[in-house]
Amino acid sequence: MVFISVLITLFNPISSWRADADTPAIAPLPPATSTQPQQLQTVSKGTEQTIELSVLRIPTQQYLTSNWFGARDSFANHGITPNITFTQAISGNAFGGLSTSKVDWRYRLDATLTLDTQKLCGWKGGTAYVDFLNHGGQNPQNNLVGQLQAISAIDQSPDTRLDQLWYKQTLLHKKITLKFGRIDTTYDFDDPRDSLNFLNGSFGFAPAIFVFPSYPFSAWGGELTLQPASCFFIHVGLFDGNTSNTLPALNTTNPLAVQNPFGLFGIAEEGLSWHLPWHRLTGTFVAGQWYHSGHFDAYNEPPVNATEGFYGYVDQTLWRAGNKPAADCPRLGAFAEYAWANDRVSLITQNVVAGLDWHALIPGRPEDDCGIGETWADLSKYANTPRGYEAITEAFYNLQLTPWLGIQPDLQYVAAPGGGAAPDALVWTLQMEIAF
Repeated sequence: MVFISVLITLFNPISSWRADADTPAIAPLPPATSTQPQQLQTVSKGTEQTIELSVLRIPTQQYLTSNWFGARDSFANHGITPNITFTQAISGNAFGGLSTSKVDWRYRLDATLTLDTQKLCGWKGGTAYVDFLNHGGQNPQNNLVGQLQAISAIDQSPDTRLDQLWYKQTLLHKKITLKFGRIDTTYDFDDPRDSLNFLNGSFGFAPAIFVFPSYPFSAWGGELTLQPASCFFIHVGLFDGNTSNTLPALNTTNPLAVQNPFGLFGIAEEGLSWHLPWHRLTGTFVAGQWYHSGHFDAYNEPPVNATEGFYGYVDQTLWRAGNKPAADCPRLGAFAEYAWANDRVSLITQNVVAGLDWHALIPGRPEDDCGIGETWADLSKYANTPRGYEAITEAFYNLQLTPWLGIQPDLQYVAAPGGGAAPDALVWTLQMEIAF
């Protein structure tokens, strides 16, 4: 009976029917004030009877495991926010690539803890964060397509590790922010707002930044952000340079190393934001530069001491309904990015990414997103690939079924996988995310 009740709740949480005086009826439920199930009630009104039925309202709660009998709220009031998130992706190849007879699956499991120091101990402006992750499954790059740019940002070899462990402190009314510890820089640098819902890894950060300390190799380091005005910021970071691309760290990278002989990675961003007068259409331009002091293998010459690159992107809201905050109303956003790296060191020497993201396109679906985008990678001439480039077109619809469950169907057309090492391919992916 409980299982049947849950199914009723999932597919029709408020059901009702009216009948003659001898037939009970299910009346609409009053607004839920608790996650606890209500008792079955029979209300008489003249000769008509109404039966009110309520079960656990799974679709409307924030997390799959609900409020832990009030424990979540109690933790939050004391500045403690634990979370568990599970992401599962399944991909297949319709034609071309390496294989059309396989289906690859992979997952990522994150267990995180966020501490608000003001609520926890009265220390204003402090945030501590820890993230343990486990990921596993197959990688479509090896089994299905042979592409260079990840079909999904979670595509990596199986592993379990401490991904992030950092402390952040804001000062002078958030005009200065300090952050130090083990950091995944994807969340802080090269981060166009309207590219966040795309699955392909190149929309997460430009692949030309081939030494970026990001998933699955976060890095120890520190960041400083200066924001003297709401429309301008400067953001710099310095990190341990031990990545899978440095030498002799290649294939022997220790992702937990604090000190190593493989150099340092430095990055800087300068950003300018604005809003257009009609409907307050917001926009951002960011210019970034990076430098790595390590030793790198080079094409047709001895290893190179240090390498560098740059990137820039623009993100602009093109339309939105009304004057509500962008997160609360339908909106259409666009973004474009260009990145460059040394072609004697990096296989991807130039990268162009652009796309559109439409939030709440369908009436009555305020949390859904859909988008279409293109990522183009120019490959080093010294690599001698058959076609010298790789281009991927992606289209997706992110369906937020409940606050804790999202499902995203995704299609990617891959032109010249691996620079033409394999035939053009069409890859489908179904990705699911659950917040426990």
